[in-house]
Amino acid sequence: MANSDIQTTRPDNIELTFGQSAGRPTARYVSSTIVLEEALDHTRLTGLYWSASGQVQRENVASNLPSQDSLFRPLHTFELEIDGQSLHNRWDWVGAYERDGARPGTVEAVVELRHQVRPVTIKVVTRLDGTPVLARWIEITNTGSQPAALSGVTPWCGMLWANNQNQYQGWPEWNPASRADSPFSLGYLSSESIGMEGNFTWKTLPSEAYRIERTAGRTHGSPYFVLRNEYTGELCFMALAWSHNYAAEFSNRFKSSLSFKLGPIGSAPMRVIEPGETVTTPEVHLGMMHCSFDDAVHAWYDHIRASVLPPRPKGKEMFTVAGRVVEEPGDWILREVDIAAEVGVEAFMVDAGWYGDEFSNWTAQRGDWNVGDWMPGGIAGVREYVRNKGMLFGLWMEPEVLATGSRLRREHPDWEQRTDKDRRVSEALNLGNPEVAKFVEDSIVSVIRDHDLDFYKIDYNISTGEAGQNLRDGFLEGEAWRHFEVLYKTFDRVRKEMPNVALENCASGGGRNDLGMLSRLHYACESDFSNYPMSIRAINSLTLFLPPEAICYYHNHFAHAHLTADLNTHLRVTLFATPIFVGFGAQDANRDTITFRETRRYIELAKSFCRPIMANRPMVYHHTPDIGLLSDADWCVIEYTSRNRLSGYAGVFKLTGAQPGDYIFRPRGLDLSRDYEVTLDNNGQKFRASARELVTSGITISQDTALTSELLLFSAV
Repeated sequence: MANSDIQTTRPDNIELTFGQSAGRPTARYVSSTIVLEEALDHTRLTGLYWSASGQVQRENVASNLPSQDSLFRPLHTFELEIDGQSLHNRWDWVGAYERDGARPGTVEAVVELRHQVRPVTIKVVTRLDGTPVLARWIEITNTGSQPAALSGVTPWCGMLWANNQNQYQGWPEWNPASRADSPFSLGYLSSESIGMEGNFTWKTLPSEAYRIERTAGRTHGSPYFVLRNEYTGELCFMALAWSHNYAAEFSNRFKSSLSFKLGPIGSAPMRVIEPGETVTTPEVHLGMMHCSFDDAVHAWYDHIRASVLPPRPKGKEMFTVAGRVVEEPGDWILREVDIAAEVGVEAFMVDAGWYGDEFSNWTAQRGDWNVGDWMPGGIAGVREYVRNKGMLFGLWMEPEVLATGSRLRREHPDWEQRTDKDRRVSEALNLGNPEVAKFVEDSIVSVIRDHDLDFYKIDYNISTGEAGQNLRDGFLEGEAWRHFEVLYKTFDRVRKEMPNVALENCASGGGRNDLGMLSRLHYACESDFSNYPMSIRAINSLTLFLPPEAICYYHNHFAHAHLTADLNTHLRVTLFATPIFVGFGAQDANRDTITFRETRRYIELAKSFCRPIMANRPMVYHHTPDIGLLSDADWCVIEYTSRNRLSGYAGVFKLTGAQPGDYIFRPRGLDLSRDYEVTLDNNGQKFRASARELVTSGITISQDTALTSELLLFSAV
């Protein structure tokens, strides 16, 4: 499931050790300040300890760990069920070694185990990239002579913190934090409905198990989590690289100890494994850090950039986009291209509605990827018109769908996902059928190649629930696992064969924004419901887990969007993600009005000032990290800074009018040894000040009206 970039020199701060501890075979992983040591203890691969300080435990200490009994505590590091049998124990250690990582600058540690009862071997693989975040997955091989039914799997689980150990005794007397109602808090995206992307919420974990499930088949609450140890201040960031249903469980049952489980879920069997076949589980990414929340986010970004996001094609690191659904026949879309070029946009996308045998609603003929005749010159004509304007050209596609009105469904009704014998699953194609899988892969590749695209957008506007089933070797196998094997493999192929194409991920807006999709595509939509203030609040929350260069924002996605904020605020949101302009209003409108002048100004500002920051691994400071989408909040404040701290910008967004007045903004990303020129965008005023003065005294922002904002620009002098 990893991509195939060329291996380069790995970072110096990676250490791998395979040895013995108290007669047990062990593996120790050190990357930056994270340390994890595991051992095969009583035939279970067991976590011995974690560290967020980079220090390896002394041998005599490690030999007595874990200080708990695995018969009573969930200490094993994975769960696997095959043919109805739990395989969490009865393993023999076959060996351990390291191999070159599939990503540049990474190394993969492999622990190979063989089961004592079932004909199964596994490779527990851990990727290290020099950041304090590890990635873990399991490669499962059926060594028997009969098909094996993979009923369930948790690629990573076990104990994170054990606050009841001796080193914590006596803390309540001198550490007030240890008297908190609960020793652990969980932050996660708590809503799974369309439009609720970015609803980040903190929850105090009860003294029980707390389980989160997503079962819609197209989640809008992607699997990202941050845990906080209220006793120690440590933070643990976690994510699952999986694009279908999942479950996360955090258990605070055992005297202030916290264990976790994270993995895909589905109807059993999730995957039938043929004799001699190897299947790979989704990855779990886990980082243990003891630092400020901002620094933890930056360390997580470093990992995502090193181990997940494919590098964007050269020359297409970032660009402004305009795009429109083909809403009616005719050459009106060329007028949209004209406006986009006039205001300085660099790329144009023909969104849904370009395909099929006859013009209709864009949803009706999905699956028929022949070019319709209702645009001037078809796709080729529009593409050349766009390129003659000096812009890049892109196209929308929803390749996994068999729409009700499509010719494809009339010809191949057996290609749709089905369950309960004859029950149709939404409008989903059955990628568990090899013939359908080939059709989808070939369709994606041919649309990109035949239309000579500069960038491509995949969409997914259906929900499949538990998904379909396919009869295989006497089992009713769930379709989802094979579905994403096909989809992931297809985009691995696209990036290899067409490396100059930029790839956008979308699923009814911000669905499927997990690391599985983002390890194959370059950026993802934040939401379809992108009106202010939902837009900036979603970006504020999603950038807790995804770097801003990996997020795109659909500006003017709804016709009334301009009514939900003042003009400058409406346009300012475009500076905090890759902007995609969904139209510019009436085509016959006067292009010299303040609306068009300000649109041009912000597009130029995005290109000239913000892009050198955004496209070069920016630092992001969340001044209001906990507000989510729906909580009561007066302000949303976010700051982007270049890595060399020479420039930056911040948005101070007023959400309500309940408390008119001031916000004291203190920048966090400046170099304290320098002076800066500061621009206040509302009135264009500029002044110079030392970074120390700005950080100490702050800048007073006065906004007495709801749904307004201020933009601050910082340039070192």
